[in-house]
Amino acid sequence: MLGSNRQHVGKKELADNEKEKAKNERFMLSYELDKQSLELEKKRAEAEDKRAEADLMKQEKEIMLADMTSLGTLQREWLDIMQKDILARCRGN
Repeated sequence: MLGSNRQHVGKKELADNEKEKAKNERFMLSYELDKQSLELEKKRAEAEDKRAEADLMKQEKEIMLADMTSLGTLQREWLDIMQKDILARCRGN
């Protein structure tokens, strides 16, 4: 009887070890998926930053190269202020 009890305990330990191993494997798979998801999100954010920077550069270029000859006083003043702001940022002021 003692031998069969030990056998039963041994089988239970083996089953517990298998369950723990499966749990660890699921955890590692979940961890890797989360890691890949974060990396993908980081790349998306970087791409969005680059698009925003390109859009800003396009807008600033339009402001810097605007033809002021047909503009009214307020429009000219606004463009002048915007051009000065752009130059200040480019110069690091």
